[in-house]
Amino acid sequence: MLESHLKIGNACWAPEGDPPALSDALTTDGARRLAGRFATAHHDGHRVTLARDPLGLNKLYVGLHPSGHVAVANYLLDLVDAGVPFSQTYAVPAGAIVTLDLRQRTTSSSRYRRLPPSGSSVRPTTAILTEVAATLAAGLRRLAAANGDTPTIVCLSGGPDSSLIAAYAARHLANVTAYTYYYSRDGAALSHDAVAAQQVASHLGIPIRLVPATADMIFAALPRALAFGQDWRDFNVHAAIVNDLLAAAIAADHPTGPRPLVLTGDLMNELLADYSPIRYSGTTYYALPDLPIGTLRHYLTRGVQTGDREVGMFHTHGLEVIQPYGWVFDHLLKLPNELPKHHVIGELAGEYLPAEIIRRPKVRAQIGDYESRNGHDGILPQLTRAGIDQPKLTGLFCRAFHIDQPADLHRAVRAGIHQPPPERW
Repeated sequence: MLESHLKIGNACWAPEGDPPALSDALTTDGARRLAGRFATAHHDGHRVTLARDPLGLNKLYVGLHPSGHVAVANYLLDLVDAGVPFSQTYAVPAGAIVTLDLRQRTTSSSRYRRLPPSGSSVRPTTAILTEVAATLAAGLRRLAAANGDTPTIVCLSGGPDSSLIAAYAARHLANVTAYTYYYSRDGAALSHDAVAAQQVASHLGIPIRLVPATADMIFAALPRALAFGQDWRDFNVHAAIVNDLLAAAIAADHPTGPRPLVLTGDLMNELLADYSPIRYSGTTYYALPDLPIGTLRHYLTRGVQTGDREVGMFHTHGLEVIQPYGWVFDHLLKLPNELPKHHVIGELAGEYLPAEIIRRPKVRAQIGDYESRNGHDGILPQLTRAGIDQPKLTGLFCRAFHIDQPADLHRAVRAGIHQPPPERW
């Protein structure tokens, strides 16, 4: 018996040819042809076939029972609420097709797609980036053809990643609006991020909606970020809060009519390892392992399959999120490890973005301004001042998912990857 709690829709397409029917069990060849995100479950007799996109953007969790009963879900909380202990939840690996034999209570798994080694291409960088640009444009044209005048929202931080997506959206889609999160204090000037986003939107000729967040709004969003962002690690929880506040504003602004599509610049940071730790109040946050850049790119991209800071958060507000960089992850991973990010963005942007936007320093929405006039701007300062640090976040996550001990959490999720279904159960 298959009990399905798959609530999140699939957002995928076939760059070459017609896509396979997702209502059928996906084959290796069919799955390989898809770009985007998907999680499917197909029940045929005593077998259940599960398939998941190559990056694991759509979550696909499994609960197994010795009786042969199987439950699948996008949200871990749905399995826990159905009576599956967290320690007995499993995840279909990214890029895998898993077959469950309900009669024999066995699992077989095959990987239809793996991450390419980072920096592995021997082709000219220009040729790779030309293909990336063509695929991004083709994907957005497909969205335009399929969705007509449906409103399109671009989550615009003012940084180069989201600015590039905004530039492509403005060129290929109609009815585009930028939404920008910023931390709001009485009497405070707009953050540098918000000002930069306004400049990008003005340059592209698209309207912008600023989404202010107060401390009270941040604290109110925290339980949702833990439950539906499906992560306890501080960076991902803080990012999920940003997305929850953005999603709430977008949904409130569109109470009737077709729900807008939401585009983000997510994933480029992982693919190019464009992350840096942050020092706040004498403590380092968001630290990364000390690894060679190529290894780090692979590690960060592999980790996308755990946590749901974007797709999961926007879905709870009835919104479908599109992450265009996910369409071209293999091309971007193959770029040389030493290639500067501003070169990548500049080549892809062409004449559509000025150099000052392409080279703008990254600022994390979680921390606030890099030239802040107040050291307590942003999500990270607000939560840490309230004592909600990493141990506290871990405890809150365990409580939400009925996990008795943090050790149980870390047994189920090791090295950032949720445990796969066992071979026998």
